[in-house]
Amino acid sequence: MRKRIMLCAAALICAGAGFQATSLAQNYIKNDDLVCNGESFFQASNICSELSRLARADGYLQSGNFKQIAVSGANISQILGFYKNCNPKPTYLVSDGAGIDLMNSSNISGLSNTLKQYLDEMKKGGTKKLLWMIYPDPQGSNWATLKKNQDLWAVEVPKVMATITEPQVLLVDLRPVWAGHYSQYTSDGIHCTSAGGTATAEAFWKAMKAEPNWLPGNTNVTYTMVKTRPSAVLEKSVSNGSVFLSLFLAQPAAVSMRVMTISGKTVATVSQQEQVTGLRTVRFPLGAIAPGVYGLEVKADGYSEQSSLYLR
Repeated sequence: MRKRIMLCAAALICAGAGFQATSLAQNYIKNDDLVCNGESFFQASNICSELSRLARADGYLQSGNFKQIAVSGANISQILGFYKNCNPKPTYLVSDGAGIDLMNSSNISGLSNTLKQYLDEMKKGGTKKLLWMIYPDPQGSNWATLKKNQDLWAVEVPKVMATITEPQVLLVDLRPVWAGHYSQYTSDGIHCTSAGGTATAEAFWKAMKAEPNWLPGNTNVTYTMVKTRPSAVLEKSVSNGSVFLSLFLAQPAAVSMRVMTISGKTVATVSQQEQVTGLRTVRFPLGAIAPGVYGLEVKADGYSEQSSLYLR
């Protein structure tokens, strides 16, 4: 079973591990062997074309763009239908789903069942790799219901993905990717601007390149990282009352975080007990902590790291 949640740039990963990036492609990915599916978040943006540009630049795509089958306004059942009608079926699928449903519905159980059907179809169709997107936070009071429902969906999706072994799932949480850049990345509160689409595609591509055995020829990435630095905090950000930590874990481990005053007094301690290896993003709610400069201690896998934390 393979499950990943990550946000970090490959450059940060490579720098932390002392790894020199080179073109790892041994085989090209055909244009219709990677498909972008979903609703307007994909169809009305440049995500798929930017993903194609990055793949061409790194030698994984010879020319043109990857295939897009996303349609604006589609609910998750329709997105499932788009996949069923897609021929040939892709080896790589980049998808979201339920954004339209979540605008008015909090039926998370029903949406989870449809997601499971979607995953079953992927397995039957021979899709081996799935990158699933966790939506960025909607911006503005007009989207308060959507924000509430998306928060529930963001908790439920990893649970569903944890129940499958095929396809191999890579989760990319766009909340920390977009944190601090919402005014650049969206103009209406939910859809990508050109800059938002580029940042999203870059996060997807870096996640794919960092994940062992994901793209053709990148089987040595984990070995290099584990050999030089078994575990590491690769990036942290603060948004909407939470700390987002992007981590690489060499072994299954829970992650704990402690926030301290400058004098060393503990003001908050939180932990995530999910046992996951590899690259992941962990979200820690801070609660009521006054603005200021704090110390941050992270522990996981017998590893401990301290750094500064600035709260505004």
